[in-house]
Amino acid sequence: MRLVLAMAACALALAACARSDDPLAANRRACADHNRAPAERVEACSALIDSGELDDAARAEAQAHRGVARREAGEVTPALRDFEAVLRVDENNAEALEGRAAILLASGQLDAVEPLVDRLIASGEHLAQAHLMKGDIALQRGDLPAAITSYDEAINRDRGLALAYAHRGRAKQRLGDNGGALADFDAAVRNDNDLVDARAARCWISVQEETDLDRARRDAETAVAAAPENVEGQLCRGVLQLRGGEWAGARTSFEAALAVEPGNPTALFGRGIARRRSGDNEGRADMNRARDFDGHIGEAFDDMGVRTY
Repeated sequence: MRLVLAMAACALALAACARSDDPLAANRRACADHNRAPAERVEACSALIDSGELDDAARAEAQAHRGVARREAGEVTPALRDFEAVLRVDENNAEALEGRAAILLASGQLDAVEPLVDRLIASGEHLAQAHLMKGDIALQRGDLPAAITSYDEAINRDRGLALAYAHRGRAKQRLGDNGGALADFDAAVRNDNDLVDARAARCWISVQEETDLDRARRDAETAVAAAPENVEGQLCRGVLQLRGGEWAGARTSFEAALAVEPGNPTALFGRGIARRRSGDNEGRADMNRARDFDGHIGEAFDDMGVRTY
């Protein structure tokens, strides 16, 4: 009897081993594993898709997974092709709807995004992300109350969705509700300590409201360390450096902002101050150019506690 049981156990072990060595099964697991590196997932999904062993539904699922991985890897055009192929087979595939909508939203194609988001909401899947994108559409169109309503719904669906707090904070900030905006940026940073958008925005409000300038400096440093191209973070750091008499540092911050936005009046005026205060009278030219863009720029710096002369 013991011999029979041992042989049965051995047979089961061999079968399990055979299953674990099955390339198709291994690729299925890797393709759907969002914890794996995007390149690994793309390779596994591609092997599945090219295997010829999938029915239409399984092939669409693998292609949706591959589109998500390609988007994460920054391969936007191949990701779009995958999502489009999936939606031709399954027009309500949630991964493909969300992925295609997110790519189009990032490129500002709001009219093309909206029906995709509406279909995603109607499907009842990925609702937090769907309402976040719905809010982003309204925010970009300038419909701030509608944006806030959608962000509220996104947060109700996922209390940890840092971007929804950050973007709702942007909407409140544009409505003049700095207190509400600051509370949202605080919540965004609590949920994602490295969220550049929330850090940079919170820095600006802190400077404008003269509250917790030490934290504002930390926010600015964190933002520009993570994303040197973030203009708002560089500008806020530059203003704080001017307030602290750090002329060389301020000039570096403003020049980093100008590399991204050459005509930014805040960066021009700030660099002009840094140059003049460090003995370079040519800074006057920067300040005059800034006034050409914004005739009230000097008053704005006065309001931020910066001595312009």
